[in-house]
Amino acid sequence: MIIELVFVLGVQSLAPTEAEDTAPVEAASKVEDQEIEIEVRAPWILPADTPVHLMVLNEVTTKSHQAGHKFKLRVNKPVMLDGQVVIPVGATAWGEVTSADDSGNVGKSGKLAANLLYVEANGSKYSISGGTTSKGKSGTAETVMGVLALGPFGLFAKGNNAKIKAGELMTAFTVDDVEIPRDE
Repeated sequence: MIIELVFVLGVQSLAPTEAEDTAPVEAASKVEDQEIEIEVRAPWILPADTPVHLMVLNEVTTKSHQAGHKFKLRVNKPVMLDGQVVIPVGATAWGEVTSADDSGNVGKSGKLAANLLYVEANGSKYSISGGTTSKGKSGTAETVMGVLALGPFGLFAKGNNAKIKAGELMTAFTVDDVEIPRDE
């Protein structure tokens, strides 16, 4: 039997009658005699290493981003547990550039590395693991052609910047068992 307790605040007159004075005491003793059952819904436990499918929202490139830059992703597929959505599509996730080497002369290509940090959902942050690397295209062919056409000035031909494109899909994994509260 589940009983909901409701407290009602009232204003008593300045001179309560004897019947009014004893009524709360009798009600309290009756509540003490009854067995009260309270239903507590245990939270979901999302196991460590659960995949979380993400999509990059804005391009990250060695041309404009350095190590330490944080970038946004979004959950691209719902994370389900026991037939219920525990992390919805659209929840925000964050990644961080860990290294960014710009492209350079003589066709040197840019290099970029990033790690995935956490997902924000249900009012909490859940640590995730995963990462990506990217390397720009080499400019070797352009450098050779430049040297043939322009002599030593062809050595200034640059390689391409590395980038993580907007819309790129990534998979992260929960780091620890995650406790997610159930909606009432």
